[in-house]
Amino acid sequence: MTDRSALIEGLTTSARQFTASFGGLDPAVFHFKAAPDRWSVAETAEHVIVAETGSSKLMRGKLLREEATPELLAAAVGSEERIDQRLVKRDRIFPAPEFVLPSGRWQTPDEMIAVFDESRGATIEFLRTTPLDLTRYAAPHPALGPLTGHGWTLFLIRHCIRHIDQIEEAKRAGRAG
Repeated sequence: MTDRSALIEGLTTSARQFTASFGGLDPAVFHFKAAPDRWSVAETAEHVIVAETGSSKLMRGKLLREEATPELLAAAVGSEERIDQRLVKRDRIFPAPEFVLPSGRWQTPDEMIAVFDESRGATIEFLRTTPLDLTRYAAPHPALGPLTGHGWTLFLIRHCIRHIDQIEEAKRAGRAG
């Protein structure tokens, strides 16, 4: 998925699905933890939002400081497959880097949706308006290696979708618990 319009559509659709997955939830379900080692809906949403805001800022700033070297672009080849292998199937758990772990930054769905919508909106607007060829820019991802601007965008989409499934599981547990 390298077509910019397809990426924008993916960002728009996954954002709508993500916020719908937890918006308006009863606080008991929102904060319910099925087990000490499982994240609640609130923790899962917070993790996505922290990763989202950091990645969006990187895409609109650090990534664009200068075009990537040929070596870095070569290392980014195959990033779509790496992203899909790590994020599409939820058969394996990958520990999140410490800097994106949930810590109670926000308490309500409304707070989280406001932060997420602002960040995702900025990413979408950037993609709509930048004249830059984002395949010429790359930066390392802590778990996925070097990603081009298109790769970072695909990461945001896939990461969001992966955790929507996790939110749905946590909601079922919270309603049963």
